[in-house]
Formats: sequence, C-alpha cells, structure tokens
Amino acid sequence: MSPSAERDQTNVELRRRGRFARALRSGWTRFLAAALAILVGVVAAAAALAPWLFSPTALLDAISGQLQTSSGLYVATRGRTTLSLTPRPHISIQGVAFADRNGALIIEADQLHGVLKLFPLFAGRLEVDSLALVRPRARLDLDQKPIDAPGAAARAAATRPATPEAQKADNVRLGVIAIVDGSLRVRRLGQDYAADRIDASLDWRRIGEAATFTASFDWRGERLQTVLWVARPAMLLRGEQSVATARLDGESVRLEAQGVAQTGLNARFYGHVAGSSPSVRQALGVFGLSAPLPGPFGDAQFSAQAYLGPREAQLKELRLFIDGNEFAGALGLRRDDERLHLTGALKSDFVSLKPMLSDAPALLAPDGQWSREAFDPPDLSGADVDMHIDAAHARLGRLTIDDAALDLTLRDGALDLALTQAQAYRGKIKARAAFRPADGGLSVHASAQTNGVDAGALLWDAFGKQAIGGALDSTVAIDAAGENMATLMRSLSGRATLGLSEGEIAGVDFERALRRLEKRPLASAQDIRSGASPLEKASATIAFEKGVGVIEDGLARGPGFALAFTGAANFSERSLSIKAVAGEADSAGKPRDKGLHIAFELAGGWDELSLTPDPQAFIRRSGAAAPLLPRDEPAPTAEPPAP
Repeated sequence: MSPSAERDQTNVELRRRGRFARALRSGWTRFLAAALAILVGVVAAAAALAPWLFSPTALLDAISGQLQTSSGLYVATRGRTTLSLTPRPHISIQGVAFADRNGALIIEADQLHGVLKLFPLFAGRLEVDSLALVRPRARLDLDQKPIDAPGAAARAAATRPATPEAQKADNVRLGVIAIVDGSLRVRRLGQDYAADRIDASLDWRRIGEAATFTASFDWRGERLQTVLWVARPAMLLRGEQSVATARLDGESVRLEAQGVAQTGLNARFYGHVAGSSPSVRQALGVFGLSAPLPGPFGDAQFSAQAYLGPREAQLKELRLFIDGNEFAGALGLRRDDERLHLTGALKSDFVSLKPMLSDAPALLAPDGQWSREAFDPPDLSGADVDMHIDAAHARLGRLTIDDAALDLTLRDGALDLALTQAQAYRGKIKARAAFRPADGGLSVHASAQTNGVDAGALLWDAFGKQAIGGALDSTVAIDAAGENMATLMRSLSGRATLGLSEGEIAGVDFERALRRLEKRPLASAQDIRSGASPLEKASATIAFEKGVGVIEDGLARGPGFALAFTGAANFSERSLSIKAVAGEADSAGKPRDKGLHIAFELAGGWDELSLTPDPQAFIRRSGAAAPLLPRDEPAPTAEPPAP
C-alpha cells in the first residue's frame, strides 16, 4: 500500500473514533440530565410532602378542608392516617365521619382511601382525584331540618344562570367517589327505609360537566342495579333543564328513561320511558306499592311518552302488554292528599278476561255444590281507579263479546264494573256489578240487560248445553252477601224478567205429543221426550228471595201448542222444579177451546234434570188402561194460558 493510501485510511479511522466519543459523551449527558431531573423532582416532592409526611395533623387538615369545601359536610376522623407515594400518591384514613350542619345526614365509614393528583404535589398542594369510602353507614332523616351542606354543588345551585358567578362555579373541579359495601337508612314521613350492600360510584369531574352515577344495592329483599347520567348537572341544580337518562334493573323490574329533566319549583321529567316485569305485583312491591286491581299482572312490558311531576305522572302513546293482552292508550297517576288515583283510557283488538278474574274464588267444591271456601279478596284500598277499556273482541272461557266498552271504578276498596255496551250473540248486552267487603265476606250487587241475544248459542258457550233457543230479551237485578259462595247463594235476592222469541225448546215435541194423544196416548208420553218444539214467544218473571227464585207468569206458545208453567229454582241447592201444562193450539200458538192437555214436571239438580210427564193423564186417555185408575181423579195442576 502506498504511503498516501495509508494516511487516508488512518484519517478515516480517526474520524470514526471521534464521532463515537462525541456520541458517548452526548448520551451520558442526557442520562445525567434525566437522572438529575428525577432527583430534583424527588427532592422537590419530598420537600413539598414534608409537612404531611411528618405531620398527620397537617395532612388531615389539608384533606378535611378540601373534602369540606367540595361536599359542604363536616369531616372528623378517629383513626390512623397514612400517606404513600407508590404506586400512586394516595392517602388512607381509618375511621372517618361526615355530617351536615343540621345533623340530617350523618355518614360513618371504616376507611377512606384517596388517590392524589401528581402534579399539584410539586406545587405543595394536595388535590384528591378520587375517593373510596369503605363500609360507610349513612343515616338520612328527612323529617327533621333539611340538609345544610354548602358545598360546591350548593354554591353552584345558588348562582343565577348565565352569569360570571355561575361560570366560575361550573369550573370547580370535583372527581370520582366510590362506595364499597355501604348501607343507608332513610326516615321520611315517619317511615323507615333501608338499603344494604351498596356498591356505588359517582364520576363528576367538574361541576359544569356531565355526571354519571352507578350503583348496586339490596332493597326490600332484591338486588338492584341503577345507572343515572346527567348531561348538565349544574343547570339541573339551578332549576334549568338538562338531558338525562336513567336505568333500573332487578329480578322483578326493569325500567329505563331518556328525556329532559328539571328541578326546583317546576320539577319534572318528560321523555321516553319503557319497562318490563315478570310480575307487576312484585315490581310494585319494590316501590312500596300494591296493585290497585285484581289479577296476576304477569309478563308485563310497556313503552310510552311520559310526563313526570312531583305529584303526578302521565303516560301517553302507551303500548302495554300484560297477561297476554295488548293495549294502547294513556294512563295517569296522581297523588291527592297522600292517596293515589289511577286513571286510564285503553283500547285493544282482543282481550282475554280470564286473567282479570284469576283472584275470583272457586265457584264449586269437588262434590259439585257451591264452594264453602272462605273468600280472600285482595286488598284494593291502596288507590282509587277510573279506567275505561274499549275492546274490539273479548273472551271469557268460551263466551265472546264484540265492540265492548268497559268502565272500571275503584273507591276505598269497593270495585264497580260496568259493561256499558257490547255486541254478543247477534244481540246487545249491558251489565253492571259492584263488589264491596262486608262483615268478613263480600257484598255483591249486579244487574244485566240483553236485547235480541241468541239464547241457544249463549247457553252452549256458557254451560255446554242448548236447552232453549231464540232471541232473548231480559233484565236482571240481584243482591247477595256472604263469606263464601254457598252463603252468597243462600242470600240471593232480586228480580228477573225474561222474554224469548223465534226460537225452540230442545228435547221435547209438544205439538206431536198433543196430536197423538187422542189416538195413541201412551205412545205420546214417549213422543214428548224427543225432538224439539218451535217457539214463537215465551216469557216469565222470577222473584229471588233467600236463594230461591220463584217463577211467576210463565207462558210459552208455538205452532200447535200453548204452555203454562210455574215452579222454583233453588240456587242454594242448585236444583230446579217446574210444573207445566201444555195444551193444543193452532198454528199461531192460540189455544183451542176444549183442546187436549198434557201435564209434566221438569225437576232435579241442575246437572241432572229430568222431564216427567203426568202418567195418569196419558193412562186416562187410553181406553185399555183407563179402568186401572181410581175413580176420584185429582184436579190438574195448571191451566193452559188464555188466548
């Protein structure tokens, strides 16, 4: 290698070594600078924290002052206080208590843990970023003086909207507070309320910013979770409006709301609400309420546009699903003199009435007689109700009605039901019933009116039998009282008028029996028990007294026969006894002079009625069998109707 080439290589190597030395010196410089900065920071932090590290009293005074300024509550401690810098600066206080000026709110916690903000420490300030109260026990007495806690929230509430003072108050910093395994006791209007196992968090970083509250707690035997979010809490504190959302979840109830809230003299909420519950009765129990109406109220869901005020609630555009029924309309709830009043107007395409009668007592005992099981009506005295329901179709068992309008009224535990109009079985029907507690039992007053109702179809759907048919016009009014169904039926009293036209009587053929009575009298006894008798018109009046309905002025006529009947229906024993005389008539049902007559009796239990013709009347007409009868013949039991 030439001398010049060697010199060039040497120069390159020297330059490389120079760059390495400079880089090494620069790295050590940065390292030393960082180490020095950290050391200075530690020294500064130690200097800043020195008053609190070596004086627990100073630490308590600093923390207590900040907490009192933020919350407005007096702060007292009873235990040891520690300050730690790792992993984050934080404090721990054993045994801490809070109270407002009037003593209406008192909170005692086993421990307080607070996380401190880092950078304010270098300036010698303690600023709490978040707090956790461990096992706090809070007592709130709303029957004494009101809470007096002039904290940051109270100061913001006292400012006028859109003023420099309000803007300054809105900029006050707060933080996050958590509750771990807490309890709450509240006294209001002489009533005590309790919540236990409370785990909660309030994230409210600045007075003017959004706040979020989440909690889970035990309340009246149920674990509940709730979430509340307020967009502008400062505006809400001043009585202005703010967007807010809320949610409550539990085993028996789920509720949610989104809308606009307002506090102060015009406190209210309006927006969308929705909820669901497997049992409305259990859900109401969570709020200390009872269902004001009978029924299971299961599998419920609803959604509506709501207006909620201090003493009223209005649900409009309501969609309600309950007990398998669907309703639309509006509901209102208000409190008058500490009493709830529920009003509503609902519509439905189809309503099953069976769930509404689920609390009704059993009608019959296993032996087929009226049940003697004591009535146990639900307590309906918790609220007053005025409800109107329109149903395009309604069903109870096999009974159906259309275009029904039902009014329900509840006052002091007395329930009134009124079917003001309905189409049923080709006719019209109206009914009213009043139920009132009485002497350990139940008092009932009921009335009904039918016009042109198909009696055959009605009886078939109601009892599975079709003894008579035709257009039924009737009025019924009855009263009864008792502690069970048996005593209720024994006390039955009232009156009914019945009219039937253009129908038939099933199971008997009066015209055929009367026509064959002259020639074959014994065979006509069999004829009367078969076939059917066309009916032009029938009427009767029934007077009820002590459970027995006495049939008065019973008349019926049809082609070829005219019928007169009397008797009684014993509602207490579920039996019937009717004696009747059928006479010959023309095709229009007008009785014939000196026409033939057949006497018979319809008697037995309601489930085992039997038709028994008068045997002597048929034997008397038989030439061969007549000598078998005694000469002194009894007088007929009834006469056929006059023309």
